[in-house]
Amino acid sequence: MTNLHYIKDEMLVHVPLCTHAKPENVLIIGGCDKIKVEAEKHYGLSEIITLTENIDEEMANFKEDHFDVIIIADNFRVDRVFWGLLNKTLSSNGVVTTVASNMLTEQKSFESELKTLGELFKVVMPYRYEGLNGEVVTSNNLLLASHTYHPTADINLQRADLTDGFNYYNSDIAIGAFHLPTVVRKEFLGLVKL
Repeated sequence: MTNLHYIKDEMLVHVPLCTHAKPENVLIIGGCDKIKVEAEKHYGLSEIITLTENIDEEMANFKEDHFDVIIIADNFRVDRVFWGLLNKTLSSNGVVTTVASNMLTEQKSFESELKTLGELFKVVMPYRYEGLNGEVVTSNNLLLASHTYHPTADINLQRADLTDGFNYYNSDIAIGAFHLPTVVRKEFLGLVKL
């Protein structure tokens, strides 16, 4: 198990796609082709668009309320213009996931990320995944934000457990990934929007 990158890819993709009731249009920002391959495992998607260059320019050209799920595979961007464009293209019941700073070791950055999303979304929840840093397995963070859906209350169990091709993701992992340590709950009380 020297390559655990698939864990991050699966958690970025399948958590939002199994949270949204009926995702059809998906936007992937940054990342690699493997993230699109993960999204393609879900039946019923009409469109999967990947942006890796000229992201802000391309996003400005998308229709309003178009994407059901937006996956940001690169490091979090605090830029308010970016999030405004993203929110404009996201459907009214859309779900966003993004890479986040580590909630335990990068608290100031993580707090800023929570505040940025909290200004735009009703639900803002961090979740964890394991990754490999050299020879050491580390805990890393992602953020899910939504106008409507809650990732543990609205999870589509059938889609989460019966979609073929997952190596790591399942409904138990998805729900468990949102459990937060007490120190995090206290530190970010009011910023994590359950």
